[in-house]
This record gives sequence, structure tokens and C-alpha cells, in this order.
Amino acid sequence: MTFEQSTQRAKPYITGFVLGLVAAPIVAFSAGWITTTGASTLAVEAARIDTLAGICTTTAGRMATASNTDLATIKGFDNRAKRDELVAAALAEIQIPDGLVGKVSTNCSRTLS
Repeated sequence: MTFEQSTQRAKPYITGFVLGLVAAPIVAFSAGWITTTGASTLAVEAARIDTLAGICTTTAGRMATASNTDLATIKGFDNRAKRDELVAAALAEIQIPDGLVGKVSTNCSRTLS
């Protein structure tokens, strides 16, 4: 078998290999199979905020129960000040990194509203 014959037989494989090298990253990124560092960082931060907001909500509920306050009385837009006071008191009992306090407070207040 000559070199030209070998090249002709290998041509479809070489073409498929080259197209695969080009198509694989395009398909992987568009399908979400590959995560970037920024996306992973945002996902971790969102998970931390959600977890801390859940702890805040539980703490606020426990504090409301201890003071014989019904959580229904702090629901709604009109009772936002009472809810914010309860959330602030609940946050005082939890150790939260400084950069996340505002986001955790917002999520906790939304959960209670």
C-alpha cells in the first residue's frame, strides 16, 4: 500500500477528528457541561446565602415563639419594620461574614414575609 492510498483511507478519520476537536467545546459549553470559575463561585455564594438565610429564619421563628409573637403578625409590606427588627435580632445571634450580611438579611426577611 502506498502513502497516497493510506492517506485516502485515513482521510475520513482525520476529518472526523478535526471536526470533533472543534465541535466538542462548542457543544460542551452550550449544554452547560463545563462550568467556569465565575459560575462556580456564584453558585457557592448563593448556597452560603441560602443556608445562612435558613438559619436566620429558624432563629427568628424561635425568637418569635419565645416572645409569644405570632409570625403571621409580621407578614406583609405594612409590617416590614417589625420584621426587620426581628431579622436584625436573629442576625445578631449568628456569625455571618461581613460581605454577606445584607444578602442574608434580605433573604431572611423575604422568607418571613
